[in-house]
Amino acid sequence: MSTYDESLLAARFAALAPEPLIGDWDDVLDRARTARNGRGLLGRLRPSAFRGRRRRLVLMLAAAALVVVVATASALAVRAFILDRGFIGLPPQGATPSAPESGELVVLWLGRSATNGALVRSWVYADGRIIWSRSGSIPEGANELTSGYLEQRLTPEGVELLRSAVAGLFDGSRTLLETVPAPYPGVGLVGSSPLLVPPGPADWGLVEVPRGDRLVRLAWLPAGSGEQTATPEQLSALRRVDALLTDPASVLPPSAWAIREVKAYVPSHYAVCIETSPPKAASQLLSLLPARAADVLRANSVTRLDWGVAATTYCSKLATEKAREVAEALSGLDQDPRWQRHTLAYRVAEGAHNWEATAIWFEPYFPHGQFTYSASG
Repeated sequence: MSTYDESLLAARFAALAPEPLIGDWDDVLDRARTARNGRGLLGRLRPSAFRGRRRRLVLMLAAAALVVVVATASALAVRAFILDRGFIGLPPQGATPSAPESGELVVLWLGRSATNGALVRSWVYADGRIIWSRSGSIPEGANELTSGYLEQRLTPEGVELLRSAVAGLFDGSRTLLETVPAPYPGVGLVGSSPLLVPPGPADWGLVEVPRGDRLVRLAWLPAGSGEQTATPEQLSALRRVDALLTDPASVLPPSAWAIREVKAYVPSHYAVCIETSPPKAASQLLSLLPARAADVLRANSVTRLDWGVAATTYCSKLATEKAREVAEALSGLDQDPRWQRHTLAYRVAEGAHNWEATAIWFEPYFPHGQFTYSASG
């Protein structure tokens, strides 16, 4: 159990159980056996008194059984705080956040997988956590379109297996590596010299590893007519990394897993972002929100993200409970269909065109201090 200790829980319920009956049960049984023809313990009891004591004993046994049932149900309720499937938007009240709150990023993957055909995002951390999402329907998923963000935990051996596979891929494609700034939330396939792979359902993606405050990136795109494609060795290395990062449960050995069971990734903070096109000042956008939501956002620092001249996005980093206050204040607005079933998002104001509408939405922060666009890609 994560939030409560089972021994403490058992002790608390044991304290509620009835006190044991006083007396020597061997003596009671001996005297009961001599109760014939009105002699002995049972003979001395009036029938009504015997029925009264028997009723009390039955009630006490029923109460003890009820305590056991309540204790079992309560223990299961505590376990339910660990979510075993993904969700969209904010976690249920009381869900246990992923720990530790921060972590060192080892590898990031974004792309269409050759292993399962899904769009997969995957973040691997030095502490063993692998946080991922994939498109489509899976048993642990949030809905039929997306898994939501899920979490498993590797052993140090498992982390090293992933790290060494990516190192091998990078070593075979050194001339194509690029060093890029830490990404904006909407990670794109920006690359002047991508690895060119045969066209197909899994012909684009990227892998990044941190280097200081920047990232080393290898991106791949489909090869066009007459262009030089990846060598067989490069494709083999890429497919190995693909399998390890998009379907690790099928390819990693048991020794690579500390916790193989899937649970929901529950963040401690959210980015609450408001976006509009054409660009507007933050004060203009906040004035469009319900008063309580605007007050919470004004009380926190706002970061401006410019996506060229077409749109402007303002994001605030909020603890999950503060983000919940904002969401509750926005609950009277219509949800924005552009993010429907991928992200919790509300339509704040209409625009001349659908892409010019003003929207506010919620994105989880990951342990390395970044967030992404859940509906992008």
